[in-house]
Amino acid sequence: MSMHTSSAHYNAVAKTLHWLMALLIVGMLVLGLVMTTGNVLDGPGKSVALQMHKSFGMIVLVLGLFRLAWRWLKPPPPFPTHMPRWEKFAAHVTHVILYVLILVMPLVGWMMISTFPHNSSFFGLFPIPNVPFLHDLPNKKDIREILENIHWSLAWVIVAFIALHAGAALKHHFIERDDILLGMTPKYLARILLCLRGGE
Repeated sequence: MSMHTSSAHYNAVAKTLHWLMALLIVGMLVLGLVMTTGNVLDGPGKSVALQMHKSFGMIVLVLGLFRLAWRWLKPPPPFPTHMPRWEKFAAHVTHVILYVLILVMPLVGWMMISTFPHNSSFFGLFPIPNVPFLHDLPNKKDIREILENIHWSLAWVIVAFIALHAGAALKHHFIERDDILLGMTPKYLARILLCLRGGE
């Protein structure tokens, strides 16, 4: 048995949104790094990757808004009673920052592509609408460079907070041996995590 067990589990919608967005965001970060690293992608390949990055970015923005609304409608389970107050506070702050980053990161990307002369396409299906006040500005190139720098910087900030978030979850699971990670994990993956932890 765990040293500190907890029956508090997130609902199925919250779990699905969490892991789907985690995969999307990590994929977006990897794709963004590949696109901006030397000549890893050139020509048509880079153009396709860029369009995919933009399209998935819009999905992340929509899912982020939906997830925030769902969290408001269905509040998450409370932290376990054994957690120190400072750790609960740190976890809460980390969650808030991650939510802000999940929304701000694609929003900055959307603002950035709105400064280009031509509309971007959502998986080739339809044009992504521009942010109106940006598309009509005369100094769009200068604004685009500023937004690109912000977007790039935010990417590394989100990498740091994802690492912090994942590290804390793994610490609770393997070192403190409580069930915080299992509360956000699908049943099939929870069984694997329990086997990896051992001693159950």
